[in-house]
Amino acid sequence: MSDNVVQLGRFIYPHLLSSFRSHRSRVNAGTPLKIGILNTGNVGSRLARAWAAAGHDLVLAKDGEDRKLAPLLMELGDRARLGTIRKAAEFGEAVLFSVYWPRVEAVVAEVGDALDGKVVIETMNPLGVTAEFKHFHDLDFMRDGSTAEDLQRRLPKARIVKAFSTLAAPVLEAAAWSASPVVPGVPYASDDAEAGRITRGLITDAGFSPLATGPLRAARQIEQLGVFLHHVADHEYGGDADLIRLALTVVEASPGPIARERIA
Repeated sequence: MSDNVVQLGRFIYPHLLSSFRSHRSRVNAGTPLKIGILNTGNVGSRLARAWAAAGHDLVLAKDGEDRKLAPLLMELGDRARLGTIRKAAEFGEAVLFSVYWPRVEAVVAEVGDALDGKVVIETMNPLGVTAEFKHFHDLDFMRDGSTAEDLQRRLPKARIVKAFSTLAAPVLEAAAWSASPVVPGVPYASDDAEAGRITRGLITDAGFSPLATGPLRAARQIEQLGVFLHHVADHEYGGDADLIRLALTVVEASPGPIARERIA
C-alpha cells in the first residue's frame, strides 16, 4: 500500500478537498454564541478551547467532580465560567450534549425543560460497558436507532443535531491535523435546518469541515461508522493503539471523471 493511500486512510468521514472549501460559509462568523457544555469531558473540553478561541462565550458543566475543570477554566479566562448542568443548559443558545451514554437518563432529568427550543449538539456513541469496565458498541440498539433519535424522544422540544461523534478526542483539535494535506470532515444530521446551519458554523470554528448528511435518522449511519472504523483498526492497523489516529475520508476526483465509450 502506498504512503499516499495510507495517509488518506487516516481521516474520519468525508470532507471535500481544499479546492472546494471556498464554497463553504462560516455561518457563525462574527457572531459570538452563548454555548453551554454538558458535560465538559474529553470531547467537551477540546471543543470548549476551540470555541473560546473563536470568540464564543461558554458555561462549562461537569457530570461529576467539577473541581477537575479548574485548570481549563483558568486557561480559557473570561470566555468561560463554571456552572451546574442545569445552569449551562439555561445559558446556552447552543448546547453541547457530550454525555457518557449510560448517564443520559440522569442528565436529562437534571436538565428538565432548560433545553426546550435550544440547539442541542449531541456527540454520543451507543457504548455499553461490561462488569470489567470494557466498552462495546450496542449493536442491538444500533440496528433500529441512534443516540440522537433517543435524545430527541427524551427532549421533544429541543432541536437535536448529531455531530462530532466520529473523531476521537485526541484528534478533535485542528492542531492534530496541521501537517496533514486535508482537514477531516465532521458529518452532522438534524431535522431542524436552522440548527444544522448553526452547527455548521461551530464545526468550522472548531477547525473542521462540515458535512450535511440529512435528517436526524442519518445519525444511525454516522454512529455505525464507529463500528466500521474499529474493524479497520483491528484488521488493517495495530488495533486499539492506532484507533485514535485513524479516520475515513471521501475525496473528490481531480481533474474529474474520465469519460470513455461504454462497452456493452
